[in-house]
Amino acid sequence: MEKLSRRVVALQQLILIASKMGFSLVGLIILVYLLLGEDSGPYVVSVIKNISVFVQAISAQALIAFVIVGTLFYFGKNNLK
Repeated sequence: MEKLSRRVVALQQLILIASKMGFSLVGLIILVYLLLGEDSGPYVVSVIKNISVFVQAISAQALIAFVIVGTLFYFGKNNLK
């Protein structure tokens, strides 16, 4: 059982590292677009268009729900310490 727990923890760490790298890559693409504008290339422009479509699809209710869930996770983690 302990071996399984270690593997699950290792998998969680791997997923966390991959997601951080993904967010960093998206941040870099946004920075390139801000610096170069429409001349930054078709891939960068397509990523920015996808992000804008996603942002427009988020309603006010979904944003409020996201903030509430984030707040609950934050206070839940602080209470465990």
